[in-house]
Amino acid sequence: MRIALCLHISLTYGGGGEKWAWSVSRYLKKRGYDVEIRALPYTPHGRRVVDPAKVLGDTPYYEAWTHTVHADVAYIFYNPFAYIFFRCTRNCIRIAGMHSSVYFLPRTPPKTYGFPAVAARLLYKVIGLSDLSLYDAVHVVNKAIRVRHPNVFYVPHFVDTNTYRPLAKKRDKFTVLFVGRPSWQKGGDIFVKVVEMLNKRGVDIEFLCVGCTTHGPFIQSAGYIDSDHELAKVYSSAHITLYPSRADTFGLVIIESLACGTPVITTPIETHVSLELPLLYASSVEGFAEKVLEVKELYEKRLEDYQRLVDIGRRAVEELYDVKRVLPKFENAITSLANKR
Repeated sequence: MRIALCLHISLTYGGGGEKWAWSVSRYLKKRGYDVEIRALPYTPHGRRVVDPAKVLGDTPYYEAWTHTVHADVAYIFYNPFAYIFFRCTRNCIRIAGMHSSVYFLPRTPPKTYGFPAVAARLLYKVIGLSDLSLYDAVHVVNKAIRVRHPNVFYVPHFVDTNTYRPLAKKRDKFTVLFVGRPSWQKGGDIFVKVVEMLNKRGVDIEFLCVGCTTHGPFIQSAGYIDSDHELAKVYSSAHITLYPSRADTFGLVIIESLACGTPVITTPIETHVSLELPLLYASSVEGFAEKVLEVKELYEKRLEDYQRLVDIGRRAVEELYDVKRVLPKFENAITSLANKR
């Protein structure tokens, strides 16, 4: 069976959706499917940090503004009118993958979110229902995402817990980690404000940022890490991961961090709460700062309780989101659609 994964952003962007695509392609390739990845040559803010050849191996990768897709199944990262850019041949099953959180935000995001994303949200509000009706099925990665379509299937994001596991000792000094773009969506500004607040209090804490090109004066930057093994070591060495995301369809950082033995403080938005994981929640800069201090005290004074929190988090990820449990469900979903056709 021929499967095409069609991305509305270049694979070189290296975000969570792109990582999902190359991980799924490798799995399907090993399972014997004929897989290719196609993408538009667009990257938000011009960011290109991933070499497709490095993450895809011998999986074909094509980047252009228009594509003719010869496949049995075309999995298209949903954007309004995405099928204009990815024209499928007859009898091809078209699946819309809902990987962007912009369609499910409670309000229109600020201009800093990016014009294409804001425009896509406004279009979805107007024509989303009729636009999605042109797809054979819709895939959602979170139980909290609600889409009006007669054929919606849920398969969550995943993590390889053989790769993402405790690989390094905790740093000597208590360390708070932020992983992701320093954007409004991911709460990069909240992280910086938490750092500033705790530094003003004179708290002896180190702050580390992965994926950030801009950061405050008290934050160490590790840049973009494209090696899962190296990223897992960074997660493992931190004492807490701060993930103050304002919008998510899932939150891959959450399960990666927990799998590596590092608890997570995040926002209590519906897509995070629905993960059913042992997370710590905060809704403001002050709230995040206080939670960091609580975990610091737990680690320094009640290490057994901290370790219990670590163990519970990893076990929950293994049971719910390990790649060996999740990807067979995705494979079954798309092959059953193809077999019906």
